[in-house]
Amino acid sequence: MTYFIPADAHEGCTYVPRQQRLYFSTTKKMDPPRVAIRYLDFSAYQLNKDNRWADRIGSEIESLQAEEWLHDARMANSMCLSPDGNALLVCEQGDMDRPAQLTRLDLTTQERTVLFDGYEGKPLNSPNKVIVSKQGHIVISDPDYGFRQGFRPPPELEPSLYVLPKDGTPYAFDCGLEMPHGLALSPDERTLYVTDTSNDGAHDDGVKLKRRKAVYAYDFNPATAKITNNPRYCFPVDKGVPDGSLTDGDTLLVGGGDGIYVADLIGNLRGKIKLDRTAVNLAIVSEHLFVTADEGVYLILNWREQVS
Repeated sequence: MTYFIPADAHEGCTYVPRQQRLYFSTTKKMDPPRVAIRYLDFSAYQLNKDNRWADRIGSEIESLQAEEWLHDARMANSMCLSPDGNALLVCEQGDMDRPAQLTRLDLTTQERTVLFDGYEGKPLNSPNKVIVSKQGHIVISDPDYGFRQGFRPPPELEPSLYVLPKDGTPYAFDCGLEMPHGLALSPDERTLYVTDTSNDGAHDDGVKLKRRKAVYAYDFNPATAKITNNPRYCFPVDKGVPDGSLTDGDTLLVGGGDGIYVADLIGNLRGKIKLDRTAVNLAIVSEHLFVTADEGVYLILNWREQVS
């Protein structure tokens, strides 16, 4: 069963178990342009009780209203939960007056701590996705969408990946992709998946790039957080660009313009969960899948049964 909850829900898609809330960032369609962080509160459905959500959820969930958590999130894009579960790690793209940064926002106090804001004395471009490994290593993708979309200065750094080892020095990894975007780690954390969105023509920026629109894999050392090897090609998407990604058991899921692409961990495409909107970002809770799609949030119960 699939439900659609209307909301301004673009990126992020981070579920906080102790609150039973799904947090996400909005689109930039407000006047003047800004991005907020909002959430859907599912506590009335007792999602933490067990996996049998279908017993407690019906069509009335589609009338659930999103609540605003942070009015101005500095053009935030994606986010993830901190290792201690008490904060959001947020990719702030910044604007012409405020820098691009990775920050920690406390879920209780909204206290803001800057974790990473530049490399070798140069500012970040537009941090897009962030993930944290089981060991506490942080990986960030930093394409230059802010500049291409007109709200950030010209970039001083090439689009790249940045790694913040738990007990080491941050480093940049030239992944060989034009627009590194979505990130996911395999369950054993020995493979890092990265999507390349290149330029999809949707931003009216007039910049023409070689369009790859595909998913790639790299070797990742879970102990040291080192990324190695040239990109291994996995698969392309049929429509739109490959966006938010995650793994669940033996499966890699990637959002695209016509739904969610489902592959094995080697990168062989198995099928698709077809949707009538672009799947921007994803979050799995137990056997169920949340998907942000700009105009709302999909809740796909028992998602494996929906693959075709």
